Amino acid sequence: MRKVLYVPLDDRDCNYQFPWLLSQMTEGLELLRPPYEWMGFLKKPADREKIWEWLFEQAGECDYAILSVDTLVYGNIIGSRIHTYSMEECRETMDRFRQLKKQNPQLHIHAFNLAARVAAYNDNHEDPEYWQEYGYDIWRYTWLWDKKKRAGISEKEAEALESLQKKIPKEIMQDFLERRKTDRFVNLTSVELVRENVFDILTVPKDDTAEFGYAALDQMAIMQKAEEEQLMNRVYCYPGADEVGSVIFARVFCRIKQYQPVFYVRYSSLTGSSVIPLYEDRPLGESIKWQILSAGGVCSETPADADCMLAVNAPGTCQIESANQKSGRIFASDNATNPEELLRYIRYYKEYYGKPVGISDVTMANGCDNAFMNRAMQHHTFDRIAALGGWNTAENTNGVVIAVLAIAAFYQEWTDFPELKKKADTFLLRALTADWLCQANVLRQFLDEYAPAHQIEPYFLREKEEESRKYFLRCLRSLLQEKLGGRLKGQKAILENIRFNWNGAFYYAVDVSLKE
Repeated sequence: MRKVLYVPLDDRDCNYQFPWLLSQMTEGLELLRPPYEWMGFLKKPADREKIWEWLFEQAGECDYAILSVDTLVYGNIIGSRIHTYSMEECRETMDRFRQLKKQNPQLHIHAFNLAARVAAYNDNHEDPEYWQEYGYDIWRYTWLWDKKKRAGISEKEAEALESLQKKIPKEIMQDFLERRKTDRFVNLTSVELVRENVFDILTVPKDDTAEFGYAALDQMAIMQKAEEEQLMNRVYCYPGADEVGSVIFARVFCRIKQYQPVFYVRYSSLTGSSVIPLYEDRPLGESIKWQILSAGGVCSETPADADCMLAVNAPGTCQIESANQKSGRIFASDNATNPEELLRYIRYYKEYYGKPVGISDVTMANGCDNAFMNRAMQHHTFDRIAALGGWNTAENTNGVVIAVLAIAAFYQEWTDFPELKKKADTFLLRALTADWLCQANVLRQFLDEYAPAHQIEPYFLREKEEESRKYFLRCLRSLLQEKLGGRLKGQKAILENIRFNWNGAFYYAVDVSLKE
């Protein structure tokens, strides 16, 4: 049994649970995680000392480690945005990676360290307290400040920049800038650890990023250092965050199996690969290539040469929010896509090539495209595919689907491994329930109708958590029967439970099962 150490980005299912569920689709490989109770909760950081002790205790028995620098330095993803650690404290923590490698030279460390986001809205739920009042202003100020330096700004933008500089209190701006300085120090030290061969590969996901602003400046600094050190082939920087644990697990799996999956990527739209999704900074097709590369794969231009196919339901001209799909669909964007052809090609590809297919539904952010999913249901597509996703950002979706596909390709869809196949099919049912039925439908109903009528705060369910759970379960079980007939791939589809990470409706996680 090959053992792989894993320190997640935080305690949410997408980070703590998904890579472990992927490991259950493999044989001869065990993913070791810190106990859940050590992982913190929202703004409460993980117990870093216990996790570091655990790492040193376990490392001697492992060949690979997938490590979140953010968790081990700041406590979790949110810690990178709100911590008060000095640069010297972070330097001491980063030295522990050197000690870990020195004591365990056989350990291949695949690390990931976010380029911390600057959220473009006023809300302090996942950010410093002052983000409630000044969040958007800080984002806008840093965006304009960066654009002025690199591309130039209009007279109107210059006036806005000056106004924002006066509006944002100096002590708040100083706090923000000091933290960014420390975070960038950790980013650049992570690159140094690649140069020192402490880290085999460093992945730098860009969390909720844009063309200008501090996340973009951090990327430039990171990649400039990587180029100076001639490490461009070992430092990956692209949009994403919550999918990264799954992607790196797929990469480690492929290395252990000495396997390089070949992906054929097909879009529902000729222009889809060039669309820049919401919360990202580059064309969709470029990010997909990065996700495939990061998972240990390569792309092929022809289906015959590939081991699997990634079918991308892509926007024609621009991505919209799933919440707006009833009234805010863009006619021109829809006209520039052909989802019917994509679904028919999936059927052809399965019948002609017999290789696994995964669907990334990224026409919209934060939930599936109901029209596309209803078409897929009519085509019985869900019984043909190995993986599906349509949640949060485009790269959250793409990364997890690609990770599953890499494993499915190696096992040829688990033809000779019925128990592993059942785990994979259950993960598919989870995606259908969570990404389509819940995020694109029930969650929206809850936020728009049920929560206001019952005086429920979606971010903090508190004593309303059980009432909310019952509402979600009732609606989801009804939709599961209506849309899927309560079945998937000839098995009975059961929704066991829904849980709310961080006590918020936005952070739900579903538990499902398949019965003969």
